[in-house]
Amino acid sequence: ELTNLSTSINTESDGLAGTMPVELQNLTDLRFIILEEGATGGTIPSEYGTFPRLHILDLNFNSFTGSVPVELYSTPFLLQLDLNDNFFSGTIATEIGSVQFLQFVQFEANRFSGTVPTEVGSLASLRKY
Repeated sequence: ELTNLSTSINTESDGLAGTMPVELQNLTDLRFIILEEGATGGTIPSEYGTFPRLHILDLNFNSFTGSVPVELYSTPFLLQLDLNDNFFSGTIATEIGSVQFLQFVQFEANRFSGTVPTEVGSLASLRKY
């Protein structure tokens, strides 16, 4: 069982491979997930939208696919969503406008379609998009 083991997972530039386990959702104190520059892939589990204290989700320069789960935009204290340089597809959901404290978003170098939702304009704390 992975309950309350850590507040941070950081494997930046470690070459971590595989997929993101759904069981990480059991780490209820988790504040930072930083898996930059690895070989991690698959989809982001929708259950990751249940992290009550997550501040940073940084998955750039990996091999993630699929759409960004709408549930992720329910993370109450999310400050940074860094998903650039992957293979995400689909559209950016309008629900992104409900992430009250979001300050930093990176989506470039993916396979998204459509336009940036106008709801991004309601992100009062946003400093970089």
